[in-house]
Amino acid sequence: MGIMNRESQGKINPREANKRRRAYVAHHVTFKTAAPSTLESSHGVSWTRQGLLGRGGFGSVFLAETRKKTANIHYRYQQQQQQELPSQVAVKSATFANSLSLMHEKRVLRDLQACPHILKCYGDEVVELRSGDKVYNLLLEYCSGFNLEHWIIKSGIGLPESHIKSYVRDILSGLKYVHDRGYVHCDIKPCNILLVPEEERMPTGYVAKIADFGLAIKEEEVKKTGGSMRGTTRYMSPELVRKKQIGYGVDIWALGCSVVEMLSGKVVWYEGEGSVNADDLLRVIGYTEYLPQLPRSVSDDALDFVLKCLCRDPVERWSAEKLLAHPFLYPEDPETWTQFFLDYR
Repeated sequence: MGIMNRESQGKINPREANKRRRAYVAHHVTFKTAAPSTLESSHGVSWTRQGLLGRGGFGSVFLAETRKKTANIHYRYQQQQQQELPSQVAVKSATFANSLSLMHEKRVLRDLQACPHILKCYGDEVVELRSGDKVYNLLLEYCSGFNLEHWIIKSGIGLPESHIKSYVRDILSGLKYVHDRGYVHCDIKPCNILLVPEEERMPTGYVAKIADFGLAIKEEEVKKTGGSMRGTTRYMSPELVRKKQIGYGVDIWALGCSVVEMLSGKVVWYEGEGSVNADDLLRVIGYTEYLPQLPRSVSDDALDFVLKCLCRDPVERWSAEKLLAHPFLYPEDPETWTQFFLDYR
């Protein structure tokens, strides 16, 4: 029940995929020859690989230490600018032959960099190793607070509602920005919500940021080309399962499933021991009236918030903007309400 193959989801044949990769490189990146452990990007940023952070269908993610503190970053709608780099970055790497998803992710991220709840992108490069192999690297913000999935698993019984409120406000602020710019993320889930330490952020000490835009798509593109099954099975919405219908609501449904996990400490749709059959799960999501179970101890506001996210009719499902005004997200301290509405409206 993992992520579907990303290049196959877009129904792009191998010849077209190679054509897109060559066109992208011709316009956006420069080849460098380097050893595999110390690399210099096309923006003049030298970095040294420190360790493996994770693996995915696209390739691997490494922690890297930067040696030059600024880079020339190019974003659409902006002039070239000098961007201060942190001492550590995360580098997503894939073989050049399998890099189409990462190239797409970079194009999406450069349109979303003004939002503080979207992962920062510092540029990309294509490197030719001494072996002759070509590697595509995407330089991203390193989030040392791990991801939400890590903390949900660690809790075992669910996160405090006060913490969930803080994370969900950030996620919804990011989603509103994504949707306002015409994108659907298509893979919202706890492991794609990364956390950055911020001492002043109470009560969690972290700011939540949306990551992994490899499956993101413009809603207008869906209207032209039609939808497709994309994302992670247990977070898919009913309309996506039944009709391959993609709209902003699929992200809201996935957020609702993620909130269920935050509240319960368990994987959504997990009803007992053993694994869940993928076909059975798709049937339950798409063709029944069942909803994920919640602990009886959740507050009335939390329950209502989840139900607003998990409306089976996407027309009735609340938008990110509307959910930001839901009572569940109100601060517990009335003295902070004014600042809350300034920050999130």
